[in-house]
Amino acid sequence: MNLHKDNTLNTYHLPNITILQSYPKTNQNMRKRALLITIITLLQFSNLLTAQVHGKWHGKLIMNPTSSLTIAFEIKQHENGKFIALMHSVDQKAFNIEVDSVIVADNSIKIALSSLRADYQGSFKSDKEIAGSMIFSKTTKMELNLTRVEEFPFKVAGRPQEPKEPLPYISEDVVFENKADNIKLAGTLTIPDKKGKYPAVVLISGSGPSDRNQTIFGHKTFLVLSDMLTRAGFAVLRYDDRGAGESEGVFINTTNKEHAVDASAAAEFLKTMPFIDAGKVGLLGHSLGADIAPVAASINRSLSFVILMAGSASPLTEDIVEQCDAIYPAMGVSKAGTDLNRDILYRMFEIIKEADNITIAKERAIKALEEFEPRAAQLSPEDKKMLGYRTPLNINSWRDFFAPHMKYDLFHKNADYFSKVKCPVLVLGGEKDLQVLPRHVKLIKEGLEKGGNKKVTAILYPGKNHLMQDAATGELSEYGEIENTIAPDVVADIVNWIKNL
Repeated sequence: MNLHKDNTLNTYHLPNITILQSYPKTNQNMRKRALLITIITLLQFSNLLTAQVHGKWHGKLIMNPTSSLTIAFEIKQHENGKFIALMHSVDQKAFNIEVDSVIVADNSIKIALSSLRADYQGSFKSDKEIAGSMIFSKTTKMELNLTRVEEFPFKVAGRPQEPKEPLPYISEDVVFENKADNIKLAGTLTIPDKKGKYPAVVLISGSGPSDRNQTIFGHKTFLVLSDMLTRAGFAVLRYDDRGAGESEGVFINTTNKEHAVDASAAAEFLKTMPFIDAGKVGLLGHSLGADIAPVAASINRSLSFVILMAGSASPLTEDIVEQCDAIYPAMGVSKAGTDLNRDILYRMFEIIKEADNITIAKERAIKALEEFEPRAAQLSPEDKKMLGYRTPLNINSWRDFFAPHMKYDLFHKNADYFSKVKCPVLVLGGEKDLQVLPRHVKLIKEGLEKGGNKKVTAILYPGKNHLMQDAATGELSEYGEIENTIAPDVVADIVNWIKNL
């Protein structure tokens, strides 16, 4: 029997049961009986639905005939009646990935994950089986059938630094406007209280689309960072990227320069609040966010400080190649596989730079991949799996490079903006960072000082990875396994540096 959700009441009702609006006076008992039966039926089906959905589910995401990933969901019903869930990508060690929504209707389930640009859609075959697929970017469909289990056959890593209620500070959801682009952005503002005037930090996320917590491998990096900074006496604003979460806009149409305007608008928004010290508002960018922050500082000269965490001094094209050359050998990819990947990347970047538009670039890229096919065919199945190559090579493996905003972002020169940053800057990096190599800490510092900035502090941390966690190897597979989201000594240095300005 079909169940439909009433979004207003957060209840479920049966469309084929009609409650009579009027009854003869002589049939009052019949009326009460009909209403009672209807209510009981509704409750029974509501309870049945909850029992059917609630629990732990896992299965194999079929990426291609030879590759799969173990995916799991933990689904619960909130006290308001809505379903909430967490996703785990077990093989990637990415746990506790936030789900935007869980919608159940007509014996089907839909789970939205904007952070992955994906939706899961399935239908219940029984109370223990769901047949479905994960759909990425609304185009790529991969089979994912789920089975309910009492306990997962794997360990879900804890997140001890995530804040728990009650919080010793104020946390409010806010909306601010980038008036230059007529875009409204949604975020969360945390403040010690509303009695004093506090220095404030705007957090700028890395590669997106990212939610306000910058969820990476199950770590809510900005949630934890906001909590630690607010406990130390700072107001902190974190927000959803354009097109992510509750923010307006379309992410794939947004360049990093436009993201910088968003960050500047966030800082100006904070200055309007009576409990913010308008003379002490700055930016903290992580990863690609650290590339965006200098652009924002060049736009908004009134910023009091900038913190660049795991940022780069090079164009994104160079960063991507450098990153792959570091990560793939660490994963076990052969020299032949790493060399082929590098050659393909260089060819893709060359095509994108020279082409007049995306359509022409894609056509040329498809032909170029045909030329690389003989080399790809000689790779081992293990290499192909780790590199994410399909057989034959498919342009979809590089589709992100062909998004509308990428031509600007790929060839944007970070160093061009260093000379325009005049406020104090703190540069942070980890010696075990494989995504942005440690040498960039020195390069950024030198670039800022060359531009005349004499207020630059740089710290390179031994044993820290790209997320500024204490790490053994720095490999991406470690991110989710490490329980701490960020090393406390890094946050302590940030706090002390701002307080001493």
